[in-house]
Amino acid sequence: MGRKSLFFGTTIFLLGLFVVLASQLFSESETILAKVGEMVVTQRDLDDLINKYTQIKRGQPVTAEEKKILLDNFIIGTVLSTEAEKEKMDQKPDVKSKLKVYRAEVLMQEYVNTKIQPSVTVTDKEIEEKLRENPNLGPKETLTLKEILVKTEKEANEIYEQLKGGKDFSTIASEKSLAPTNIYGGRKRPVSRGQMPKALEEVAFNLKANEFSKPIKTDEGYYILLLVDKKERSPEEIKRFEEDIKDKIRKIEISKKTQEMVENKAEELKKSTKIEVYYDRIQ
Repeated sequence: MGRKSLFFGTTIFLLGLFVVLASQLFSESETILAKVGEMVVTQRDLDDLINKYTQIKRGQPVTAEEKKILLDNFIIGTVLSTEAEKEKMDQKPDVKSKLKVYRAEVLMQEYVNTKIQPSVTVTDKEIEEKLRENPNLGPKETLTLKEILVKTEKEANEIYEQLKGGKDFSTIASEKSLAPTNIYGGRKRPVSRGQMPKALEEVAFNLKANEFSKPIKTDEGYYILLLVDKKERSPEEIKRFEEDIKDKIRKIEISKKTQEMVENKAEELKKSTKIEVYYDRIQ
């Protein structure tokens, strides 16, 4: 199978949305990339498709060759969709329903992007307040731990006694622990405050290096923790980490405020719109 065929298989589902919504109306200043019968394909059309494809590629740049293939695939979709319209396939109930959904999604997103999101703001004061409310968002220390998880208190106490007797923690973790970390001798990735259940966190952050805990009861079973290392972040690291956290908080708060404004606007519009809903007919 050639490269174009593989690429076509990846992107064909994207074409439906753009082809069925494509308009023959365009600005004279737009660059025309192709003419397919009476349909005109512009650079804007291709850019929209490229943006969608970039999401599939997880942000990786689209090459010049891939852009050509996208344009070719867009033309294929246009030709086939035009033929489908001639056959009145766009009048089939299931197809009409899909077109209605596509149209609503595109127009709704455009309304949000144009009318709502530009007015959404999150101030530095709001972000600082969130940081004060959630001090663990900007951790100043991280722990490297090993863990053993077993089901019963009896087994946990037996293991605890073995550890006190000098048996190797990693060996027991590999042989008996139910946690996924057993394949690593019980070693966990570095953790910060707020990333573990409260019962474990309270014990873990009070351990000394190479000290193991008594059995800790949790909903999953009984844990025994060993502190491998405690790392204090430098002021530079803390500052850099806080900037990342602030950026994430800003994005989350913008998303929350946008959603709230969308819901409020929808409720406002509903009041002036005749709406009938029949929940009992849902199958």
